[in-house]
Amino acid sequence: MRNFDLGTLRSFITVSETGGMTAAANKLHMTQSTISMQIKRLEESVGLPLLDRNSGRGIRPTAEGDQLLGYARSMLDLNDEIWGRLTAPKYEGSICLGVPGDVIRPHIPHVLKQFNRDFPRVQVKLKTAGSIDLAAEIEHGQQDLILTTEVYNKDQKLPENAELLAVQPLLWTGAVNGHAWMARPLPVAMVRGCAFRRSMIEALEQAGIPWLDAVDTDSEDSTSVAVAADFAVRPELPTFTDPGIEEIDHRGELPTLPRCSINMYLADGPNKALAEELAIYIRGAFRG
Repeated sequence: MRNFDLGTLRSFITVSETGGMTAAANKLHMTQSTISMQIKRLEESVGLPLLDRNSGRGIRPTAEGDQLLGYARSMLDLNDEIWGRLTAPKYEGSICLGVPGDVIRPHIPHVLKQFNRDFPRVQVKLKTAGSIDLAAEIEHGQQDLILTTEVYNKDQKLPENAELLAVQPLLWTGAVNGHAWMARPLPVAMVRGCAFRRSMIEALEQAGIPWLDAVDTDSEDSTSVAVAADFAVRPELPTFTDPGIEEIDHRGELPTLPRCSINMYLADGPNKALAEELAIYIRGAFRG
């Protein structure tokens, strides 16, 4: 009976996702030659070319490779779930995780899936809210672990319970092919307590651009609707995924916005040990 080697399949998936042998080797903490040998043996065993090395966009799966990719992911997911449930530390309980809506994707869904697989007896209570509100909640013991989006200052020293996960630019976003960004006063849609609000206002005022609040809400969904309807614009991180919204090509007619830091804060409370375990997954997702 012929069997697939799960380690080889993991390498195949990683090469397909990263687009290169070197990137896959770095991610898996292996040598490039080992990865290359695994892929060569895999292709020889099935008698088919699984990766296109001449796509012009890095290494990509062939049609046959795409078929194998789906099966390989399912096999590894099941393998990892079994190992997680049989070997997970006997942690039990619940922890509260707070994440701003603008950074919940793309990483948090995958983080929670992995954590639930490895710690099946731990319930994660997820809350989405603005960074300012989440910071107040962790200070008052209502959250065990939070992420925040803050205006980046390279000279700022974070508190002892905080760490920097990433630095990203802020972008002006609006409706696809929209015109709201040309209006004056500039209509802006932001949730109450948004960490970017003060910096946005300062940038607009320094550029001499009048503005107005187009919505008054605590809901990210409401601001998304307003922006997608070409009713307003808003600052966003590059990871935004809202349908009907795109980065505005304003050709310098809107001011440059500051960079944003994504920070993680850990509460020093009774659930600290559990929160530290979850923090490992979040840290790995954001830092690769």
